[in-house]
Amino acid sequence: MKLYIFQVAPNPTKVRLYIAEKNALGRALPVDEVSVNIPEGEARTPEFLKKNPHGRLPVLELDDGRCYAESLAIIEYLEDKFPEPPMLGNTPEARIEAREMERYIDVGVMMPIGQAVHATRSPIGLPPNPPVADAANQRADGALGYIDELMSDGRPFVMGEQPTVADCTLAAALQFGRYGRLSCVSGHGHVATWDENYRSREAVRGIVIV
Repeated sequence: MKLYIFQVAPNPTKVRLYIAEKNALGRALPVDEVSVNIPEGEARTPEFLKKNPHGRLPVLELDDGRCYAESLAIIEYLEDKFPEPPMLGNTPEARIEAREMERYIDVGVMMPIGQAVHATRSPIGLPPNPPVADAANQRADGALGYIDELMSDGRPFVMGEQPTVADCTLAAALQFGRYGRLSCVSGHGHVATWDENYRSREAVRGIVIV
C-alpha cells in the first residue's frame, strides 16, 4: 500500500502518526509513503487527480490500485485490517469514546488551527486574513481548554494510559499550529505538558517537530 502525503499538512500527519504508533506497538503496517508537493501543483496533475478527484491529501492507494482519501476513514480501514494491537480501544465503549474525542479534536482544534494558519502563514499561498485568524484561534482555544481540564488528572495520553487516534489528531493539529507560529497551547498547561511529552517519544520522531 502507498500513503500519499504532504509533510506540513495536518490530515496526512494524523495518519502518519497512527501508523507510527501501530509500528511502535509491534504491528509494522505495510504502507509506503509518497510525498506530494502541493505548492508545486503535484496534487492537481491528471495522474494524481485519478487517485483523488478533489486533489487533497492524504490518499491511501491499495495494492490493487483502489484509492481512499479521508484521513479517519483511512485510519479505520487500517484498524479493521490490522486490529491488533488496537488504537481505538478494546471494547465498544472504549472505541466510541476514542472516536468521539477524535472528532471533537478534529472539529474543535484541528479545523480552526488550519483556518488560522491559512489566514496567517498559508503553505499554499492564501492571503492573510486577520479577522478569520482571530476567530479561528478563539475557537481552538476554547476546545483546548476543555481538553486541558480532562488532562488535569495527570493522564499520559488523551484517553488515558494508552495512545489512541485522539492523540494522533491532537498532535497533528498542534504541529500545524507550530508551523504557522501560533501559540496554541499558551495558557493550557496540561496540554502543553502532554504535547512536550508526546513529541519526545521515539515512536513519533521524524513526524512531529520536536
